[in-house]
Amino acid sequence: MKTTEEIGLRITFEYLNGNDLILELIKQIADRHGIKGYVERKEDTVQIVISAPAEKIQFFSKELGEKMPYSLFMSDATTEAVEGISDYVLDKFEIRGEINVLPQNTGICPSCLEELLSGSSRRYHFPFISCNYCGGHYSYLYEYPFEREKTVFKFFQMCPECEEEYKDKHSFRYKYPLTACHSCLTPIYLKKGENERYGFDSEKTVGAFNAASGVIKKGHLLKVYTPNGHKIVGLISRENVEKIRSTKGRKPLTVLFTGVKDLDRYLILSDLEMKALLSQEKPVLKVKPSDDFKEKSLLSDFEFIKVKLPDDPVLALLSFHLKNIGIDYILIENLTDDSSITDFELNADLPVINIQEETEVIVMDRHIVIEKGEKGLLPNIIKSKPTGNLSVAGDYAALDLGNGEYLIDRKEKLLSQLSSFVDGINQLSVLAGETVYVDVPYKEKKEFYSYQGAILSVMAEHRILEEPAVGLYFSHNADSFIAVKSHTKPLTPLISIKPVRVYDSFLNTVKWVIQEIENGSEEGNRLIKNLFKKYPYILEKLEKEETDSSFENCASLTPVFNVISFILGIFPHEEIGYSNEPFLYLQSEALRFKGRKGVKVDYILDEVEGQFQLNWVKTVQSVISYKLAGAEVDMLAFSVLEGFGDWLISQVATIKSKLKIENTVISGNMFTDPVITGKLLNFSSKEGKLFISRRLPVDRQNICLGGIFV
Repeated sequence: MKTTEEIGLRITFEYLNGNDLILELIKQIADRHGIKGYVERKEDTVQIVISAPAEKIQFFSKELGEKMPYSLFMSDATTEAVEGISDYVLDKFEIRGEINVLPQNTGICPSCLEELLSGSSRRYHFPFISCNYCGGHYSYLYEYPFEREKTVFKFFQMCPECEEEYKDKHSFRYKYPLTACHSCLTPIYLKKGENERYGFDSEKTVGAFNAASGVIKKGHLLKVYTPNGHKIVGLISRENVEKIRSTKGRKPLTVLFTGVKDLDRYLILSDLEMKALLSQEKPVLKVKPSDDFKEKSLLSDFEFIKVKLPDDPVLALLSFHLKNIGIDYILIENLTDDSSITDFELNADLPVINIQEETEVIVMDRHIVIEKGEKGLLPNIIKSKPTGNLSVAGDYAALDLGNGEYLIDRKEKLLSQLSSFVDGINQLSVLAGETVYVDVPYKEKKEFYSYQGAILSVMAEHRILEEPAVGLYFSHNADSFIAVKSHTKPLTPLISIKPVRVYDSFLNTVKWVIQEIENGSEEGNRLIKNLFKKYPYILEKLEKEETDSSFENCASLTPVFNVISFILGIFPHEEIGYSNEPFLYLQSEALRFKGRKGVKVDYILDEVEGQFQLNWVKTVQSVISYKLAGAEVDMLAFSVLEGFGDWLISQVATIKSKLKIENTVISGNMFTDPVITGKLLNFSSKEGKLFISRRLPVDRQNICLGGIFV
């Protein structure tokens, strides 16, 4: 017997993305099932309040669970019964408040994936399938707003069936700008030389993907079109790795897993890492491989490998066919130039206007830290206090759209349409050393520095701009600081790093650091003599290097850790492939250490012309002393990073105690190191509040957002 008695429920979950498309999805599913109620965004929380008979709620909940994609920015939901709900809901379902709908690039949603692989669907094997709630929306966008005439799809006429779907209020493609199917969009094709195989319909597309998976199985590399630009894919063989490294260098290469079931076999994953991989953003994740993953040494010299799951329909179809022939994973990398390293391509004549950097994340404890990236992150809206300002830093810009809603996007996209967003701005904030032209009037212009932008960005995101805080910015890419914001003073640097001379040649930087130790004290002089005597190969390498007079001063610890990695014999190369490469070798060695506690490495604070500086000379000296004493390398590597974390905790505790400050803010990509950040996370659980960026990467885009508030 069915009951018509209505019950009330409140479903609540945290949601940190500025894109409110999921509210539209929730409403559409509620309308399908005749559910009364509303969905509302309250700061970082989404609330769904519903009233309906139990049977309808059951069907609504089932479809919501099946159709709503899990997001990297979404927590698990809580559900509670609500009494008297009929008193404050209408006889329909509504979205309360204004919402922001942004053209982000996200992974394929459950509904589109079901269509893609269903033989009865007219979009069976349609490689460009997408809907209002998934797909390469930003990839095909010329300019705002997100309408068909503003995208690449303006050149293609919708077929009658797609047009009918476009006009259907119950369809997930209702008024969706990129609505298309096999009949009304360019086909994908497999090509080798002059031979081409086009996927004009479902059957021919199946054939093209079957043939493409066969090309990979034979050991060839394949150039693949995706909505986020061309990729190069292939089996993980020494030959293929060497070909890709000829253009990509020594950086760890990425593995695409063709299915979910084998992840536990090949990877050592926590529950949160699994959730991150499965999220709609489909980020690249740094994880530790299991012993069953035999190709680890071909891909990475470190304790981790980089992995991801298929995120778009082209890669989903390719993975589906590869899985069917027993291939569990393949190499995947961006194809960054036109030089061909393969004769085979799976391609399409559909231009990608905006290729975005892959988003990379690291899971530490209960935190997902975004290391870098754009896909699934930009464009974004973050709400904070209103300023009427515009900030520009590097490739990015952030603009107050009014009422403290900040649109963050690539600089060229936002500035080219600036006058369509605002008539004027109060303050133009520009990262120091950069120049920018804007075509709207502004009242004043300010320069700011990376540490200011990064720290203030985290404070703005967590809505603590008006509160005092100790801010830490430690980056591989820029000068690093501990800074303080009080009730009466703006963010001010308190502790900096003794500058390091960074030469084009890494060994010249090593030589300079050793000379600083030699010339600094008698003790340092004796220490270096003993080092060269016991390890003559170090002296031989340095003597071979010609002295370079060209250098840059860098107030960052990364060059220091790089030098330590060389002195300890951890870094095996004489030239650095990328700025933090030796640091990653040091980090990887530290993670191999199985002990509980390392030795004490010195981190000394000096006062220079009234300013406090971390004097890394004593740090390097103490490492050399332990090396001469025969300490194990993995313990020393761990001790260097653990000691730095302990030093940070000591400085923060002292500052907070003296100034009566509760908040600690951390930013900068050095805090993607698990040893350093793990110490801070443990400390913060006992001593006040710690804040880190949860919506944006820890460097770059967040610097731009924070510039607004300087």
